[in-house]
Amino acid sequence: MFQNMSSAKALAEEGEVGQIFTTVDSGSCRFLCYTSCIRDCWIIHVSDGIDVWRSVLDQANLDSHRELADVNSCEAYFLRFKKAFTHGDLLVTKQPRKICLEVGTGATSLKFDLYEATASERKSDLQSALFWLADTSVETTKKLGKCEEELNTMKKTRGGAGGGPILPDVDNKKRSGQVKVQKQQGHSIVNPSSKRRKAAQGVQFD
Repeated sequence: MFQNMSSAKALAEEGEVGQIFTTVDSGSCRFLCYTSCIRDCWIIHVSDGIDVWRSVLDQANLDSHRELADVNSCEAYFLRFKKAFTHGDLLVTKQPRKICLEVGTGATSLKFDLYEATASERKSDLQSALFWLADTSVETTKKLGKCEEELNTMKKTRGGAGGGPILPDVDNKKRSGQVKVQKQQGHSIVNPSSKRRKAAQGVQFD
């Protein structure tokens, strides 16, 4: 399926990493890590909110990086990338002329070198990221609102149908299940099997 794709953009979108983002804390700095697709390329971005570093991969660069990472297929490559992003398993290291981004941990991690964007690229990348994140937030809010409306409708529907399931009267059942012990004359209530002794009345004279 992936092998028939004609560009890095198509491959990334098929692997569900065409637009994905997370944040990373590195020392005293916080970074936004995200991806985008432009023309036939897949781009990885890292920004501290002011500057932007990027790595642009066309299909040839993507295949080369995948082979260097010793990953057999694009499916496995993008699955590894997506899993690390989802769990926040990223490490950002800032160096004098570039940013090193490690996606994942251990021997299976994917390592990328990102270089500082030009002024026009930085402006375009930050603008795109800002509106994309805003749109994502709005869409998520709408979905949550719709879910809340559906939940309230379900509650009202259940409430109108006879007020919900009728629970049995547990107290009445308990009362009806109790055996009433009747006191027999001359018998003790504590021990009904034994007769109560009559109180001594003394000697009676005719």
